[in-house]
Amino acid sequence: MRTIKSLLLGLQRFDQTMARQRYFRAIRDTLTLLFPFVLIGAYINVLNQAIFQKNGFFNHIYYLSHWVPGFEDLASYTGMLSVSVNGVLAVIAAFAVANLVVRPTNHDDLMAGLTASLSFVMLNFNFALFSKDGRTATSQFLEGNLGTQGIFLALLVGLLTGWLFSKLARRPHVHQLIETRTHLLARAQANLLPISVTLVIFGVLGYGVSYLSNGGLNGLFYQLFRYPFGHVGQVMLLIFSATLLSNFFWLIGIIGPISFSGNNSVRTVQNLEYALQHGSAWGAPNPITMHTIFDAFANVGGPGMTLALIIAILWRSRNHDFRLVAKTSLLPSLFNFNQPLLVGLPIMYSPILAVPFLLAPMASMGITWIALKLQFMPPVAYPIYRTMPGFLMGWLGTGGDWHALLVSVINLTVATAIYLPFILINNQVELGGDHDAEA
Repeated sequence: MRTIKSLLLGLQRFDQTMARQRYFRAIRDTLTLLFPFVLIGAYINVLNQAIFQKNGFFNHIYYLSHWVPGFEDLASYTGMLSVSVNGVLAVIAAFAVANLVVRPTNHDDLMAGLTASLSFVMLNFNFALFSKDGRTATSQFLEGNLGTQGIFLALLVGLLTGWLFSKLARRPHVHQLIETRTHLLARAQANLLPISVTLVIFGVLGYGVSYLSNGGLNGLFYQLFRYPFGHVGQVMLLIFSATLLSNFFWLIGIIGPISFSGNNSVRTVQNLEYALQHGSAWGAPNPITMHTIFDAFANVGGPGMTLALIIAILWRSRNHDFRLVAKTSLLPSLFNFNQPLLVGLPIMYSPILAVPFLLAPMASMGITWIALKLQFMPPVAYPIYRTMPGFLMGWLGTGGDWHALLVSVINLTVATAIYLPFILINNQVELGGDHDAEA
């Protein structure tokens, strides 16, 4: 017990040490600044995907599309809101990181932020417009890279831009309460070199990458990151490894395109055909797959079993900030949108929360694998959707088998127990007490 406590305290001290580093602190503060925008975006996604989409969870139950007036218009409107709010979060992230990196150096943090935003957008220019078949290009920019899935690259752009401004700006910046034209022109002159160098670097990089990937540098990242997940199959070791790597990607801001939703995979279709022919999922030919192990049982509240983290925080945390983020993120997390937790606590780039974020899904998958091997429950055979509440996925995916619901409850309980010691250690550090850590 003392060894475990020492390890946890060591992780907490490491977390605090990292938080004192200027570049790391800029990343953490940026994620916190993103929280209100990500939270609003998550609520909009719940409305759009769980209610106003034909494959949404509530539409499947209440057939809303058949009787709600203007259902399709509401779907379009909430979809537009989702794209508007979530579609530019990475641009905001690039601005904020550069701004926060430069601010302690007394250089022009506003110019740095604006330059980082422009540089990030330049990296996501659609150079296909200039190709021979450019008329097939639908947009000037790669909009898919400007939202949450571009946060990793945006942070890198912001950090490099901030570093360049810190090194190349001619003189410290003097803030004025009321700007004058003379002062604004002086700011432009003082920062012309770092602005020019930064834009040239990212402009050349974006153009060069366009020869390798139609999706820009971010698209090239995702091509590389998807490679290990091409042939997971039914080998449990590969399923564990793929899940661990995928959740690690979420921790560093590589969010979105790597998805294991297996409703249309060959093995899932075979299981569904068997269940329809026999009236039950018992005996389905592919009991061990990414879909039956991970999708339905190790993704409750989103990657990292984060619904369990919310339960642990609301149950035992004395950290006011943690409790505020958990309360406001509860509803989206019920429908597996956990981005508010990733940036609000934050989980991303948090050494101490990264450990249970990686371990909790592994434990859930292990319990599920044992239950399937012992034939305690049938495998998931019926389609499940992302907006289906995570703790109901196994139950509904097996056609309402209570054994699967029990396994889901056990998984959520174990995941909560895994998160709990890290929350108690946070209590001890935040409040200076140790009785919770010893409980």
